[in-house]
Order: sequence, then C-alpha cells, then structure tokens
Amino acid sequence: MGQVVLAVAAALGGMAVVGPLLNYAVLWWRGWQVVLPLCLGAVPPARALGAPPVRCRRCGARLGIGALPVLPATVRRWRCRSCGEGLATGYGLTELATGTLFAAVAAAAGWSPVLVPLLCLAAGSVAMSVVDLAVMRIPTAFVRVTGALVAAGLVGASLVDGPLRRLAGALVGALLYGGLLLTMHLVSPRAMGFGDVRLATVVGAAVGWCSWRADHGTLAAAQGVFTAGLVAGLLGSVAGIVLLVVRGRNQPFPFGPALAAGGLLVTLVAV
Repeated sequence: MGQVVLAVAAALGGMAVVGPLLNYAVLWWRGWQVVLPLCLGAVPPARALGAPPVRCRRCGARLGIGALPVLPATVRRWRCRSCGEGLATGYGLTELATGTLFAAVAAAAGWSPVLVPLLCLAAGSVAMSVVDLAVMRIPTAFVRVTGALVAAGLVGASLVDGPLRRLAGALVGALLYGGLLLTMHLVSPRAMGFGDVRLATVVGAAVGWCSWRADHGTLAAAQGVFTAGLVAGLLGSVAGIVLLVVRGRNQPFPFGPALAAGGLLVTLVAV
C-alpha cells in the first residue's frame, strides 16, 4: 500500500510541479541559445536578461502561479484561462512524461535512498530529450545539473544504505558508457554528437550503481552498461526505421531520447 501511495505522490509531483519547471527550463534555454543568437548574432551575457514570467502568446496573461513560473498545462486543460488560446501540445506531454516516469521510478525504487538520484535522472532525461527532439542538441547546462544531482544522490545513497564500494560500479559505468560513445564520436562526429557522450556518462553512472552486485562487483556494472547500450541501440534503430518510412529518405535523428530511455529501463529493472 505504501508503495502505491509513493508512486501516486511521485506522479502528481512530477506532473504538477517538476513538469512545469522543466517546461520553463526548456523554453528559457531555447530562447537563450536558439532564438537570441539568430536575432543578435551572439548570446548576450547572463546579466543582460532577467527571468521574466512565462506569458500567453496571444493575450499576454501570465501562465504561472505563486512560485511556479508555469501553471501545469494539464490543470489549465491545455488552454489559457484568460483568452482560451490553446497551449503548445509539448507542454502537456512534458508534464505527462515526467509524471509517468516519476511513478515508475517510485514504484521500482520504493522508499530507498536511491529514489532521489533516480528521480533527478528521470527529470533531466525528460528535459534533455525534449530539447534534443526539437533542435537535435543536448544542453550542456542540463547535463551538468543532472550529473551533479545524480552523483551527489548516489554518494548519499551509498553512505546511508552502503556499501561505499558500490560507487566503483558508478565510476565504471560512467567511464565505460561515456568512453564507448566518445569513441563513436571521434570516429563519426556527425553520427554521434558530444552531447550524447555527456549524457551517456551520467546515465552510465546510474546504471553502474544500480547494476552493481556484491558477488560480481564491477563486472555486473559493466554488464548493466552493455545492456543499456543494447536497449538504446534497439530503440534508436526502431525510431530510425520509422522515420525513414515516414520521411522517405535517410536523415539524422536525435539519439538522446533512446539513450536516456535505455538507461532508465535498465536502472528500474536492476534497482
């Protein structure tokens, strides 16, 4: 019963609180890194712009409430309450994806110390996947924040739940997965971006930590990383075939979502 309550609470928190914050972060990054350079020819210094509230594109009404920069699109029924203008579909999908992943993580991890770093990984994966799908880039800032939170959470989980040598699994996972994709990036930079290398390093740390076993140690962590890579490659291949059929021609497509999904699937099974 407690597991069900935790999953429901995580789903609501992810959809109503974390999802809108991710929407805001994605909107802010895209405006800063994509729109402004096109208009100004360069990205202005951080102090040049504040952090204005998100507003309706039609009537200018604020879409936030209280401390939240964005009121959940699902609460607004995907429309501005002032003028009825439909909100972008991506807002609601981001919130629903975050809530679904949070529920899955909570159901798998339960009331364990690793719950927090896995929730951070899920949130970061959603934000990075949204940007990668939109502009085929994985923001370095998103990777750094997600990586720092995941690393701190894994260290804390090892200190609380032990053993500390489990961190060796995280280190092996990060080096192995990041190193594998780094090799692919060096061989073909156009096929594998460096953002994918950064993301793989973060995902590999979580996979390695969750896959570590006392009887097999780092070997189990390495096996978990290879499984995550296999799942990611399979998901990416399916997506590539579907896009090839839809587009009628072979074009590059973002690999970040498949990379994140494969890692999350393996961590949820192994945790």
